[in-house]
Amino acid sequence: MKNKYIYLGCVFLFLIIIKFINPPIIQKISFINYDFYQKVFNRGEVKDITIVDIDEKSIAKIGQFPWRRDTYSKILTNLNLHNPKAIAFDIVFSEEDKQNPKDLLSKLQVESDQLIDIDVIDTNKIFVKSIKNSKVILPILGDPKDNFVKNNSKPKLRLIVKGENPKNFIYKFKNKIISLEEISSVASGIGSISLIPSIDGVIRNVPVLYNIDDNLWPSLALETVRIATGQKNLLIKSSKNGIDLIKTKKNIIPSDQNAVINVKYNKFSKNNYVSAVDVINNDFDHKRVENKIILIGSSAQALFDIVKISNGKIIPGVEVHAHIIDNILKNQSILKNIYTETTENIIFLFLIIFLIFIPMKIKPKFSIIFFIGSIIIINLSSIIIYQFNFYIDSLFVSIAGVTAFMISLYFRYLEENSLAIENEKKQSILKKEREIAGEVQKKLFPSNKKIEKYIFARNTPAKDVSGDYYDYYQVNDNEIYFILGDVTGKGIKAGILMANAAAVFRSLVKMNSSVGKTALYMNNQVKDSSYQAMFITVILGKINLKKKEMEFINMGHEPMMVLDQKFNFEYVKSTLPPMGLMPIKDESFFKTTNLDISDKTILIYTDGVTEGYVDEGKELEVVGLENEIKKLNSTSPEIIINHVTNILTDKGFSLRDDITVLGININNSN
Repeated sequence: MKNKYIYLGCVFLFLIIIKFINPPIIQKISFINYDFYQKVFNRGEVKDITIVDIDEKSIAKIGQFPWRRDTYSKILTNLNLHNPKAIAFDIVFSEEDKQNPKDLLSKLQVESDQLIDIDVIDTNKIFVKSIKNSKVILPILGDPKDNFVKNNSKPKLRLIVKGENPKNFIYKFKNKIISLEEISSVASGIGSISLIPSIDGVIRNVPVLYNIDDNLWPSLALETVRIATGQKNLLIKSSKNGIDLIKTKKNIIPSDQNAVINVKYNKFSKNNYVSAVDVINNDFDHKRVENKIILIGSSAQALFDIVKISNGKIIPGVEVHAHIIDNILKNQSILKNIYTETTENIIFLFLIIFLIFIPMKIKPKFSIIFFIGSIIIINLSSIIIYQFNFYIDSLFVSIAGVTAFMISLYFRYLEENSLAIENEKKQSILKKEREIAGEVQKKLFPSNKKIEKYIFARNTPAKDVSGDYYDYYQVNDNEIYFILGDVTGKGIKAGILMANAAAVFRSLVKMNSSVGKTALYMNNQVKDSSYQAMFITVILGKINLKKKEMEFINMGHEPMMVLDQKFNFEYVKSTLPPMGLMPIKDESFFKTTNLDISDKTILIYTDGVTEGYVDEGKELEVVGLENEIKKLNSTSPEIIINHVTNILTDKGFSLRDDITVLGININNSN
């Protein structure tokens, strides 16, 4: 595929865009991985934090919620007996106490002289007094609406801001829902209880700083930690990238650039809960609250403060704040900030690049090994990093890697399939060309019934085109020229060189050139026209029918077999180098040999005969050739050649080389 890298580049860009746009579907995929880690790798227990729970039991005994404010005073009074580090409410007292006796009495419009002289209870005053005498943190809620709330309460902590304005990077609310000013003004601290769920409604991360009503407010958890540890200040360092540091005197808050922490939900047991009614009645294990941080909230279903968290559990909203406090105190939240995101992005980019382009360069089995290894390493690394409270989203990276890898393999398959089809077409064309060349070549071999009385030859190519060559030509009544050659190699190139040699041979013998002169011209022509130093082993000669003798030369060819009537075998070996191996300047170089053939059969053959298989793994060899001739009990060239050719081709073995045999017998001719 010519455009494969363009397509793969588009896939690469698409995955990058998806990664950085982070659509809802991708977020949900990331949640799966994050939640899995939360479930599997939970560690530690939440200690030193207790929730005073307005549970079903408390509502049943105390009465319908909301309760009178002096009820909370009793809770504060009884808790203060055990020296709590701080007491945080997850309840907003934004309205007057509707059960306050003083307010109820004033609504009756009774004249003062009709009133009995008694001290009427004012629950608001009692509650305010209790808060004054306690380390109480009250909540504030961010309100996105434009409703105006007349409350001038400000954050209780002293903020030290360095660098950019942190309001530019944190969650912003136009307005606030806060406790009545007379109540909030006496609190030790005020912190936000706004929980911002993920798109699937699960609480995974919570801000520790908020921009509410254009003021910087800490979260309830952060403010509680500040009060519990006796600190007044909060240091915030910001840069163009966002929040770099949030720090109290004793605690560094592990947040991201938006002042958000990823809550690590540790084990929270029943021992971390005390029923509110038991505290009111002072009927509980005091060790549960002694020197502890106390949160007051509700698990009652009717109060609708129930949330789902990342480990799959459904818990009261107040417990979320307890976990955040625990994370801050232990510096144990799951850190996912600009640095972890950068690391994740680098891993993502490199993995996608490798898994897109490597399969195009290496063998599929190696690319699969590389792919599996990469995915395993990334996920194991993510798990190990998580143990140190750093989070990298290995699931999305893995899914993106799988996507990139499968698409890349698909394109490789298309490419290889396309190449295979193209190669098949080429092979088909080449086959047809070879078949045509083979047919043309066959026509080059001589056919002369008159000469075949003396000379019989047969060629069987290993491929469509033979690299072997034979020819014979009668120049007069008494003289016949013959030649048998074996071109190095097989196929079309060998066939072309053979055809070229045949043309030169015919042109020379027609002029009745001497054997030496014919050899000289043919040698130099082959040398000039050969491919990649190809050459021809040749036996070239001339038969004199009248004298019954043969003049010949052997240029690097197999020994020529001489067979008499009694089946005695002699061999004439080569005395000259192969034709075309080197340039020759003079005819005298080609010294000929004369042989009396009056009662002889001459067999000239290529090495495809002796090296051909007659059985699995067994070559015919010269000895086998002699034995086969003896079995025939005939010296007829035609009978011998047909038999030898048949035994080399009939058993179905692939020919290793072309098979060519030329036989001469001027006495036993057919």
